[in-house]
Amino acid sequence: MSPLAEKVLRYIREEHMLNDGWKVVVGISGGADSMCLLFALLEIRPVMELELIGVHIHHGIRGREADDDQRYVETICREYDVPCYSFKADIRRMAAARKMTEEEAGRYYRYECFERVRVDLSANAIAVAHHQEDCCETVLMNLFRGSGIRGLTGILPVRDRIVRPLLRVSRGEIEAYLRAAGVKWREDASNADTGYMRNRVRHELMPYIRAHINERAGEHIEQMAGMMRDICDYLDEQTAAAFDRCVKVTADPAGCVIDAKAYRAEHGVIRRELLRRCLAVTAGRLKDIEYVHVELLDGLFDKNAGASLDFPYDMTARRTYDSVIVRAGKREAPERTEGVQVDRVPGTYALPGPGMTMRLSFRDYGENEEIPRNVYTKWFDCDRIKGTLAIRTRRNGDFIIFDEAGHKKTLNRFMIDARVPRQERDRVLLLADGSHILWIVGYRISEGYKITDSTKKVLVAEIKGEEKHGR
Repeated sequence: MSPLAEKVLRYIREEHMLNDGWKVVVGISGGADSMCLLFALLEIRPVMELELIGVHIHHGIRGREADDDQRYVETICREYDVPCYSFKADIRRMAAARKMTEEEAGRYYRYECFERVRVDLSANAIAVAHHQEDCCETVLMNLFRGSGIRGLTGILPVRDRIVRPLLRVSRGEIEAYLRAAGVKWREDASNADTGYMRNRVRHELMPYIRAHINERAGEHIEQMAGMMRDICDYLDEQTAAAFDRCVKVTADPAGCVIDAKAYRAEHGVIRRELLRRCLAVTAGRLKDIEYVHVELLDGLFDKNAGASLDFPYDMTARRTYDSVIVRAGKREAPERTEGVQVDRVPGTYALPGPGMTMRLSFRDYGENEEIPRNVYTKWFDCDRIKGTLAIRTRRNGDFIIFDEAGHKKTLNRFMIDARVPRQERDRVLLLADGSHILWIVGYRISEGYKITDSTKKVLVAEIKGEEKHGR
């Protein structure tokens, strides 16, 4: 095995990207980066017993050159016994229809195709060819845009099903590896177009930094990004705990009620992360949520009751006597919702918030297994569920068991005792087993469904947005 492939294998093991025997979708454009990824994984394939599946995307922009790229990738895949699936789209038209840049539309379509193949072929992961310079460029662009400390984490080695085995490999190492192996690659002329900010950073800024400041700058930036990821992971844990203490999530429309007294008791760093998360949960996305929005929302806690602010995605925030309420849209009147019946598990169910879903799944429970302590994820004992589950808001007759002795409390009484604002009570999201409430989202779960030593099978309920809100 070549030194580069050994380096990639160590990184895969270190970051727990792939397991032995996995089926892996590999994004292959035909450029140097993706060809290096493919050939490194071909070397690793017998060691980890991987099954590789190639996917090539034709963006319908570069005419004959793009046609040649597709033929080249398909030829290489046939030669090395890698099934290859090619897709073609008019990215310019897609970008115009979706009001995106061509770069955004291309990225969206690529990952849509990767995921389609992964699901259709029951693959375990999607490998893409981002390398060390990509990570450095992302860190610098985020820094220049003022994205805050999370922008300094660069590109994640693992995000959901996406893995990036080349993040510790430089572009120089990639080209040297391909030349030594006698592997040709295709050049995309658009990569040299300095009209794109990333290309200016790549072709002008980074060479200057290496020549005049530190030739190992790229390596050091990537190392720093790794340290920032560890810091942000810890910060996420602390913020999740603070979210449980300070915030209640509501539905229809989606929103967050932030207790002012509990909020002020948190450290300033946690407060900022908490507000960022509230805006992201309410909007259903992180894009365009900036530092200035967090600062404005923080300032609302010093205003008198009735003060309000507008935010991106038609969000509003309003100061009440003892809280700040962040709401999606501008509707103020409470509304009830019939909710949805849970007709299959595993399954994903849409929630009232933009892009918000609840994912339900089963898993076996191991003795003394640690239960997640996260506002977004809850575990329940399957054997205690008696009827058909529903995701809804409150109804007459709803109750919750609030102690180990099995004592009941009406949902209305619980909301009064928990000081849920009257205008919010019809918006609190519930996971219900008939009239018995398993989970008052943002508040608590019923003692009647808690995991015990006799639990064998667990129902996992996880709320997600369009993007992972913590990062």
